[in-house]
Amino acid sequence: MSNRSLPSLEANTIPAGSLPCFPDMPGGHFADSLHLDNFRSLKLIFNRLDQPGQVHVYSSECHAGERLRAQIFVPALPQGKMVAPAFAVVAQSLPYSADAGRLPIELPAGFSVVVAPPPAELTAPERDRFTGARYYPGPIIDTKTLISGRCYLVVWSPQNQIGKYVLQIGHRRPWRWSYWSRLPQFWWQIRGWFGMSRAAAYAAAGGIALTGWLCWRALRRKTARPRKNDA
Repeated sequence: MSNRSLPSLEANTIPAGSLPCFPDMPGGHFADSLHLDNFRSLKLIFNRLDQPGQVHVYSSECHAGERLRAQIFVPALPQGKMVAPAFAVVAQSLPYSADAGRLPIELPAGFSVVVAPPPAELTAPERDRFTGARYYPGPIIDTKTLISGRCYLVVWSPQNQIGKYVLQIGHRRPWRWSYWSRLPQFWWQIRGWFGMSRAAAYAAAGGIALTGWLCWRALRRKTARPRKNDA
């Protein structure tokens, strides 16, 4: 993949620190795209191509000069359950655009497109320490839009494959306390999406419950113990 189509490459092999999203099925055209609140905050979009030739289109409103960064991660799943798709960034004005013919749907007049083809090969997957899930890092598109307007992300498989994929978008990590407070929920959702065991969560919950029960018993014994002066 040429550096012209990827103006700025960043090494990012583990998608940690991103807000996990499990959206509804996007439409396959620009007119019925699935709206996202923004392309700035780091998000992990977990989704699936269910049919050969299916196209997923996501959209959001962007400002002039806004950075548009996206990367494909191929989940390490059993054969036939994962897909290594191509994806594209579409906006009204991009610094580089020569990929209109590679897009699986018709490009609206006045829009530009940068396409990242599927990964050429999948080598050793990287493991996320938090969830234990494994991903094959794929191509990155890092560009910017020159004027304000609606921007799009398009995901499809040129080989008409079906299966799950993970798309990371954005460049700002979510540092709000609400993100950190939901980490147990994210752990549960991601491991479930990967089909991984959640037994550790039950063990942790049991340990917390047992600790709480022991503390409660100890407190009751302490409060119920008669004082020396109460003889």
